[in-house]
Amino acid sequence: MNSQPDQELEQRLQQLEAEITTPTSPPVVAQPQQPVAPTDQSSVPTVLYRFVNWFKGLSNVGKLIVVAVAFVVGLAILRVVLRIVATVISLAFLAVLMYFGYRFLLTRTSDKS
Repeated sequence: MNSQPDQELEQRLQQLEAEITTPTSPPVVAQPQQPVAPTDQSSVPTVLYRFVNWFKGLSNVGKLIVVAVAFVVGLAILRVVLRIVATVISLAFLAVLMYFGYRFLLTRTSDKS
């Protein structure tokens, strides 16, 4: 009777030796999930998801008001951007005119001398 448990014990020892001697990767231990603090890269999607969830929670009238306000603010921003672009183009045109005026006056004064 003792020979059978001894054989099983011997087989188990051989298996453990084989596991120890064969190179294997270290076992991966599962760690409990901890909340990840948002980094700079993931903060934008987090804010976006929060906004979408907040927007979904609004009533239909609230959604309509938010969309209307966003539309008005978007138009105001677009108007400011277009004014800035128009100002830059005007300044560039004025600079070109001043350059050609300067060149014209410079050549005119050099002809007189």
